[in-house]
Amino acid sequence: MTEATLTWHRLPTRVLLLRVLEVIKSFIIPLVLLFVINNDWSSTFGIILRVGILLFLLLDMIQKFFGWRNFRYALDDKTMYIIDGNWIKKEKSLPLYKIQSVHSNSPFLYRLLSVVELTFDTNANSDDASFKLAGVLPREAQRLEDILDQSRQRKTETEPALEGETVETVTEKPAGVMLYALSTREIIIASLTSLSVFAIFPVASTVVSSIDDFINLDGTFDQVGEWVISASIIAIGVLVLTVLFLSVIIGMVINFLKYGNFQLERRGDRIRVEKGLLNRSAKEIPYEKIQAIRIKETFIRRWFNIVGVELVAAGTMDELKDESSTILPFVKRDKAMSVLNEHFNQFTWADTLHRLPTRSLWIKLMRISWFGLIISGVVLYFFRDYAWWLLLLWGIIIGGRVLSYMTTRYARNEDFIELRTGAFNVRSFLTDKPRIERIEVTQTPLQRRFGLCDVQLSTRGGLLSVESVEDIPRQEADAMLAWFSRYNVQHTKRQG
Repeated sequence: MTEATLTWHRLPTRVLLLRVLEVIKSFIIPLVLLFVINNDWSSTFGIILRVGILLFLLLDMIQKFFGWRNFRYALDDKTMYIIDGNWIKKEKSLPLYKIQSVHSNSPFLYRLLSVVELTFDTNANSDDASFKLAGVLPREAQRLEDILDQSRQRKTETEPALEGETVETVTEKPAGVMLYALSTREIIIASLTSLSVFAIFPVASTVVSSIDDFINLDGTFDQVGEWVISASIIAIGVLVLTVLFLSVIIGMVINFLKYGNFQLERRGDRIRVEKGLLNRSAKEIPYEKIQAIRIKETFIRRWFNIVGVELVAAGTMDELKDESSTILPFVKRDKAMSVLNEHFNQFTWADTLHRLPTRSLWIKLMRISWFGLIISGVVLYFFRDYAWWLLLLWGIIIGGRVLSYMTTRYARNEDFIELRTGAFNVRSFLTDKPRIERIEVTQTPLQRRFGLCDVQLSTRGGLLSVESVEDIPRQEADAMLAWFSRYNVQHTKRQG
């Protein structure tokens, strides 16, 4: 590394303040409990606990200081260089052409200090597949993104000339094309049709658990229990309605903070997703890395024809995979299909899908539900008075299997294969033959009697992404194997 010839950059000084605030934020609950609410220095254990926490905070802040002081980065025309490390310095370099996408993230503290976190994603699946610049000024973030855009768009063409010169053509940075933006109405409807309305319960549980670690709340719980026993039905009803109302409000707030100002854009050969109010994030997915499309439908949202759309992308970082792959979190099905057909026309959806034969339903109903048998045995042995609840349990189990039979569909359309699976929650999957890593067919002895089998498709999405369809006719599975014959097909049998 020719360090003297490079222009090295440090993170701004305000990043040091940011890291100190992050340390304090992670310890805010024990600090308030030990130094404000229960500031008791009379016991030896209390003194040791408080001094220990202060020393740990001091050590963590010193480590953050040296991490900020030692961190530097530089770029030339082809490579990015990083010097990092808290106590031991590490040097690494990364060719710009290996950087597949740049994700920006601005949590509340970052926005408060006007800095941005940039994450550079490569096409590797190793521990060094990504690295971060945790706190650069917005203009510096824009400069780095422009440099990477120019590096990706720079094309060298060798044209026949008298002197055999090499002509370099630089393409202008493409303007962003808006594909979709979530409306306020869509976020409200999505909040009412999701489990986020029950967000108050895990939030309250976390807060109570954190407080109970330092202050015994058993007496408070006893008083609440006595009030519930002695309260009238009207009072309990009002309490339940109040809690549900607060849950709805909290769920809406959470969704607005997470998906407010949601925008889906196409910038050249990339898909860009921006979302968030307090924590603003922007993530990119290269078109060429898209391996498949998933459409998800939850049980409640199916009644309102609302779906979510994800992309299976190769080389996506594990820590960002779930978020970066979601391009439409909750939209009407017709709008989602309009966006997919217009802007993702490299994938073709089938007009009709094949249903499972009737014998598939019988084999689903004949399978032993070990979960149901174990629960039934426990209830019948220990809680016989509540045995009637088993009717509900087995109704859900059998109903789920019937729904799975009714929902499951599959189709092959030229080079494309489409699956629709699930029971209460349903998801559709679409990919094409060149993007499939392998097809695996499995068959149990019970399936063999009915002429059925399971098929698994594997695509490269970060790690290997697997989709499966159960209890399809054997001749259909053989047709899929023949369709995929130019690949190394693994055809195995499992013992049931």
